[in-house]
Amino acid sequence: MKRLLISLSMLAAGQAALAQPWRFTKIVDTDTPVPSGFETYTGFSTVSIENGRVAFIGSDSAFRYGVYDSIGQLTRVIADRNTNLPDSNEKFSQDIFFHLPGNDVGGGTLSFFGAGTTRGGLYGHDGTSLRTLVDNTFKLPNSGEDFAVNTPRHDVSGTDVVFGAEGMATHQPGIYRRRGDTFEVIADKTMSPPGHAETFSNFVDWRLDGDATCFTAATSNGHAGIFRSQGGQLTKIMDSNDVDPDGHRLAFPQYVRPAGANTVFNAYTDNNIEGIYIKTGSGIDKLVDETMAPPDGSSATYGGIGTLDYQNNTLIFQAGNDVIYTNYGGTMQRLIGPGDTLDGKRVIAAVFDEHGFDGTTAAFWVIFAGDSSFHYDRAIYTVTIPAPGAAGLVLSGAILALGRRRRR
Repeated sequence: MKRLLISLSMLAAGQAALAQPWRFTKIVDTDTPVPSGFETYTGFSTVSIENGRVAFIGSDSAFRYGVYDSIGQLTRVIADRNTNLPDSNEKFSQDIFFHLPGNDVGGGTLSFFGAGTTRGGLYGHDGTSLRTLVDNTFKLPNSGEDFAVNTPRHDVSGTDVVFGAEGMATHQPGIYRRRGDTFEVIADKTMSPPGHAETFSNFVDWRLDGDATCFTAATSNGHAGIFRSQGGQLTKIMDSNDVDPDGHRLAFPQYVRPAGANTVFNAYTDNNIEGIYIKTGSGIDKLVDETMAPPDGSSATYGGIGTLDYQNNTLIFQAGNDVIYTNYGGTMQRLIGPGDTLDGKRVIAAVFDEHGFDGTTAAFWVIFAGDSSFHYDRAIYTVTIPAPGAAGLVLSGAILALGRRRRR
């Protein structure tokens, strides 16, 4: 029995160690030379990742901005002020990368919001060359007007992209999807939520969901919801009449993250508490809300819900206390935040962006103590998030091994 107790205590210690199996890898920092010049990076924003390809907006000490990617040890310029727009002699404006940053990596395509002198919209890089995903040289499918892509928010997967845009002349907003070479309307102000007569007036967020598209929208009378468009038909995922497990109405849904047969989203309740929820076939469950106490004791409550992503049954989000958390393995854990140390340096800020998790690896950027306009000290890191159940498999193996040893 004594030997068993010792073995179990060792096993418990192993379980505690497995609670935070984080492996951080530095991608670039402010000592890394910018590939298009002789300067080093001074800052980063909108970091996204897919299958080891990290995309980001970077700036240098001459205040030049560009879109870059990093694969392994290779960092490349995707677009900067010296890059031509596809099929054009115009150059990209670096001001757009600063004022309206937005990029994603999905299905092998790195997409970003950019503009030149007369053109502007979303552009993609397939790993070899640039192409136009949508800009004002394309026509709206429902009116024949030129597209005006009015927000950098988008979601890409290969040759498919969903985006927000309006007509160049009428300025009527809508959500559109490019599917191969065909454009289709997902939702606009002429459409109504299922079961309601009033039409949409505001569009908040949109994501690809395989052949379907999910989006958050509201009407002028305050009815809001998350909807799925597939085959020209709209269905409700949830709306502001639904309640959370505490009985509060989910009055203001915000961002949507499709999750296989389920849907993850954040919303404000009718008593103004923000939480992250998952809609399953059996109802709506709460994953976390801003009034809960974080597991690391860094603050009394999370203090708010920031950017979030959900892949591979795992949530990653940035809380109002500036810490990035994950519910890996079903338990909320601190990932990185102010006060932590990376490569011997103290982190004073960590930033997670909406396309910063691909299901196995999260990417984020940090500012270290001592950073100033005279000496920038910032970096982009990735961290491996093991597949859910990995820790359990290790522990199960240990238990089986223990059982075999005891039977000898």
